[in-house]
Amino acid sequence: MTLREQLQQRAEMIGQLGGRGNLMTQEQYVLDEGTQMSSTEPLTDEQYAYLKRITGAIECLPKQCFYNAHMMTLADSYHETQRVKYYEGYVFTGIMPILHAWVTLDDKIVDVTLSTDPESTQRFFDGEPPRKDLMDRVLGVIPDDWEYLGVPMESEYVVGILLEKMESRSLIDNWQDGWPLLQISL
Repeated sequence: MTLREQLQQRAEMIGQLGGRGNLMTQEQYVLDEGTQMSSTEPLTDEQYAYLKRITGAIECLPKQCFYNAHMMTLADSYHETQRVKYYEGYVFTGIMPILHAWVTLDDKIVDVTLSTDPESTQRFFDGEPPRKDLMDRVLGVIPDDWEYLGVPMESEYVVGILLEKMESRSLIDNWQDGWPLLQISL
């Protein structure tokens, strides 16, 4: 079953349970507004150097996708020519869809949170830090059997919320502010 099919199934199940009043589901929002990522070209040496520049002060830790993607968007926003686009949606790596955030760099997917190395999780739990060179991350090429479906968001919006709230969090599942992106106009 594809990621899109799984999200559609989840959205329908929540709808059958009575929904959430004037809110659409996160899944439906991503299905309606999202883009299926299909990047298959690795980053060039110049793009990798730029990525290293904008992640220089970020540790790029597992389980910190919103922080990692927000901070890359913020760092990119200080450059005259902005090359990073923030995405939030779902990733599927073989088990179940997970709400996730990543960026594109010159329209190539960059996910510095998830490792493509199957042993990385155990090493992280054993106390070994992630690779600093990011070469085990998604850098332009989506691994076989992985899928990304996400909503592109304007840098000004992402950076504005980050600086206003002084915290990094999901913008789709933003329960703290009453789920503004999921509001249904009546």
